[in-house]
Parts: sequence; structure tokens; C-alpha cells
Amino acid sequence: MDRVPPHIPNRAKFWREPAFASIEMLQATYRTHRFPPHAHDEFAFGVIERGAQAYLDARGHRLVMPERTICVINPGSVHEGRPALEGGWDYRMMYVPTADLANMLNHERRPLRSTLHFSETVIDDPQTMRLLYEAHRCSESTDIHPLEKASRLTAALFQLVQRHAQTAPRTDFSTLLPGAVKRAREYIDAHFVENPTLDVIAEVAGMSSYQLIRVFKHSVGMAPHAYLVQRRVAMAKQLLLKGQPLRQVAVEVGYCDQGHLTREFRRFFGVPPSRSHR
Repeated sequence: MDRVPPHIPNRAKFWREPAFASIEMLQATYRTHRFPPHAHDEFAFGVIERGAQAYLDARGHRLVMPERTICVINPGSVHEGRPALEGGWDYRMMYVPTADLANMLNHERRPLRSTLHFSETVIDDPQTMRLLYEAHRCSESTDIHPLEKASRLTAALFQLVQRHAQTAPRTDFSTLLPGAVKRAREYIDAHFVENPTLDVIAEVAGMSSYQLIRVFKHSVGMAPHAYLVQRRVAMAKQLLLKGQPLRQVAVEVGYCDQGHLTREFRRFFGVPPSRSHR
């Protein structure tokens, strides 16, 4: 695996996988960056290329993701990350929507769809790790045919699922949230651009502001404001990947200026937007 010179600061590069337009790729070097609590709507699959990342989830589970291991984070799992070693870590990640994973693999005998779940966050499987790594490198190249990219990625993900995924009865996990929290979260999802106040969100939820903060954080894993910021930054990243200018993106996701978006983007991804996509 490639080694990054020690003088290289935090850096991150996002791109879309050409063969699967909704799959997002990330290659990053993080020397000092600490991720705030956040969650992904998609499965997050990755390979630690160098160093180690310390991982903490909302339930207080702590893990170290060492070099040459696979990291897997299920959709909706609130977590944070930081360097586990002085030199930080390098990794390659892919963010795969549940529906896309099912569509890629649903011609196989094993039923997938929304029932997929991984019980292990850190997986020591050198063969599958190598398949994921090579598929990711292949995606990054501009000289490789899209058919080869699609074939490598599909083969790597199928082996990961076949060896390490579990299935469970289909459940809409949003229905397990308290009704008030579900209403609050859905309101934030629909109105985060408008910068709704805590009082407005609490009124939608049907409880006091203080009650909402406590119940929302307990159920979702982060406070309402943190959830709102995460939705804004995630949307900003999607728009930037589509080629929209930073100034326009800042306005579209609810920031008064691009400087504010840049600060929040750096807090989440360790780099400013201008250095985050190819």
C-alpha cells in the first residue's frame, strides 16, 4: 500500500464511482483530525492503509482500527474518530447506499435488501481487504474501463457481504424512535436550509426545548443542532461533487456565507471544500 510522506497534512479527496453514480469514494490522510459525532445514511466500508484510527460509538464502545484491516459502519450508527497513533492514519472509504448494495448483489442466492447488517466494526480478513483496496484504487484511476471498475467493486462487496454480513427481519428503524423524536428529525431533514430554531422544532415535536434536547440526543446519538449541521454539510458535499460553486452551495444549504460553510466542512472532513474533490 502507498505510503504518504510524514510532512503531508490532513487531506481528503471525494469522488463518485462512475459505474455506480450513488456510491461515494474517499481517500484520506488524517494526521491530527478528529471527527465530531456523526452518522452516515449509507454503509461505510473502508481499508486502513497506514497507522490506526480510534473509534467511539454513541453507546460508548471504543475500538482501534489498525493498518490492513477492514472497517465497517452500519447506516445510522453515530460515531466519532480520531488518530490512535501519533502519525494518524490513511484510509480508503466507500459509502454504499443499502438499495445499491442490494441491487448489485440481488441476483445471488442470499437475500440482501434492507436486512443487511454487520456485527463487526473491525474485520481482519486480508483477502477481502485486498479486494476492497484494489477496487478502490481501480475506481480512482482515469485509465481503467468502467466495466472493470464495476466488476472489481461488485466482486469485492459480494465477498465482504458473503463472509461477514448478517441478515435480520426487515425493520423500519425510524419507527422505533419515540414519536416526538421522529417528528423532530423529519422536520430538520425537510427544513435544515431554513435554520429552524429550537423552539420551532420542539413545538413540532410536542415537548419543551429541554425535553427535546435530552430525548433527541438519547435516541439519535447527537443533539438537534449537531444533527442539523451534519445534514447541511452532507448536502454541501453532494452539491460540490456535482460541480456547483462553493458560494452557491453555501447559500443552498443555509449558510449566510461560504466562510461559515468552509469552517464546518473542515470540522467534519479535516480539509476545506476546495481540497476535497477532484
